[in-house]
Amino acid sequence: MEQTQSPRKRFSFISDPSHGWLLVTPAELRTVGIAESDITPYSYRDLSGELIALEEDCDAHTFLRKWEAMIGEPVEIEDAVGGLKFIRDWPRFGTKACEAAGQGGVQ
Repeated sequence: MEQTQSPRKRFSFISDPSHGWLLVTPAELRTVGIAESDITPYSYRDLSGELIALEEDCDAHTFLRKWEAMIGEPVEIEDAVGGLKFIRDWPRFGTKACEAAGQGGVQ
């Protein structure tokens, strides 16, 4: 029998001087039923396709609400450091129309 890994309870957050992103995997998005069409183009995917940077105003909140509902408790957010400061150089990820950038989108 295959043993499944427990859902993680800590996520990294990275920012530049004007914006921030929550780092997740494509598998984590699928786990909570989020598709690329549910994400705005203000999020990015790394060149390997193994990491998604969800923009802080809308996409990260959408993911976190669903993830926390799934695990039944809040997650921890930690600041990421290192070579990931070039998120805006990654290809955009997401096709969802966004009414106004920076408006939060949390409902």
